[in-house]
Amino acid sequence: MTKIPIQTIDFFDRQVIRLIVEKYGFNEIKAIRLFLKSETYQMLIDPELEIYKMSPHIVFDMWESERVTGDPRNSQYLRSGEDE
Repeated sequence: MTKIPIQTIDFFDRQVIRLIVEKYGFNEIKAIRLFLKSETYQMLIDPELEIYKMSPHIVFDMWESERVTGDPRNSQYLRSGEDE
């Protein structure tokens, strides 16, 4: 099984948490907790899904979609192409 390098996970943690703080005004601790407890984060750290190959902005969109709809798979980036 392939492992995702810790530097990659750290990069995503920092970038997505920064986006959460900027958009929602949460303090960093709350943003960290919300992200780490999310299904989006579980998907990010699953090497088989290869979410770590996407942009942090896409991961943020997944997290936001999960927050609004309950499912990160409702992200516009994951759904694009479904209707084709």
